[in-house]
Amino acid sequence: MHAPKHSLPQRSTLCIHAPDAPDGFAALTPPIHRASTVVFDTPAAFRGRAARLYDGYAYGLYGTPTTRALEDQIALLEGGVRALLLPSGLAAIAVATIASVDAGDVVLLPEGFYGPARAMIEQLLSRFGVGARRYHGDATVELAHAIDHRSRVLWIESPGSTTFEVRDVARMAREAHARGIRVAMDNTWATPLGFQPLRQGADISMQSLSKYAGGHSDVLMGSLAFADEDIYRRAKDVARLLGYGVSGEDCFLVSRGLATMPLRLAQSAESAATLMARLETRAEIAQILHPSRPGHPGQDVFARDYTAGAGLFGIVLKREFDAAAVDTAFAALEIFKIGASWGGAHSLIAPSDPKSERADLEWLPDGPYLRVAVGLEDAGDLAVDLFRFLDALSRAPGKSAA
Repeated sequence: MHAPKHSLPQRSTLCIHAPDAPDGFAALTPPIHRASTVVFDTPAAFRGRAARLYDGYAYGLYGTPTTRALEDQIALLEGGVRALLLPSGLAAIAVATIASVDAGDVVLLPEGFYGPARAMIEQLLSRFGVGARRYHGDATVELAHAIDHRSRVLWIESPGSTTFEVRDVARMAREAHARGIRVAMDNTWATPLGFQPLRQGADISMQSLSKYAGGHSDVLMGSLAFADEDIYRRAKDVARLLGYGVSGEDCFLVSRGLATMPLRLAQSAESAATLMARLETRAEIAQILHPSRPGHPGQDVFARDYTAGAGLFGIVLKREFDAAAVDTAFAALEIFKIGASWGGAHSLIAPSDPKSERADLEWLPDGPYLRVAVGLEDAGDLAVDLFRFLDALSRAPGKSAA
């Protein structure tokens, strides 16, 4: 990894100052290299090209100076020894999982794990002899119940991307490592600016760079950062065999997004805090979900371990509002758009039903659920827009019995 000449104490600085370009080109932005074929000086060098897979250039699919520069920057931000770029966050979870298991092994998943990734492991990898077992929370007794001699990798998502429970990563990593189990964490919500899983004991830290890192809802990419070289090489081999690669243009977009991510993340979190405070006054809302809120699952861990928050939170509406009333009220929104993902400039809102797929949400009130992703619009304008929605909801016909 091409580290800077002097240590940079703040991760916000590392978001702007990428490692020096490997080819010595001097500019404030990394150059975009487009290549499929990589040429060699001699037949011997060509025959030995496989040795260049991890630290050199063998074929465009496996890395160019553009992809290496972004991987080095991600590794520095995450506090890892190496990093690997993949075409999406889901692809990153797939590579990390496959690199950690063999046929007959079991993957441990939290109940609230990212839905497409859970389906990939439970439905696709199961066809190749890899089992999956879900666990509730992070208590020692619950993990001990889930773990057996076949368990090989423990996935953590903290905060969960739908209901935002916070896990005690350091404690879970100790429990897993004591049983020889690798620990991988989805760190997309907080980004390395708010939390560093590798420093808390995780072996692999995964991000969907499509979210806050990309920052403009126009790029798909995922990353893995590693605590040791061996698992990096295993993951790199898996990515190569699956034919995974990323384009120089997409790397440029993510690199550019990283430069402003600290400012965007801070504004999104600040605006979300403003919105949550305003929404507390509304009678239509039963509960607001965010790791910073008193009484939220894992709030004490969040206050202890996290250095920054994010602008993604949940709203549970009162039970008296049925699905038809909620759907009708969406028409009142003018700024919020209905869509998945988060981390871009535009604010998003989406209906969800977390209780339909999980068995660990006794603490969550019954009622229609909305996930709110706060973008970069004026917080006052966003509050007015959500109030328009709630006013329309109160007027909508079709309320169910409370």
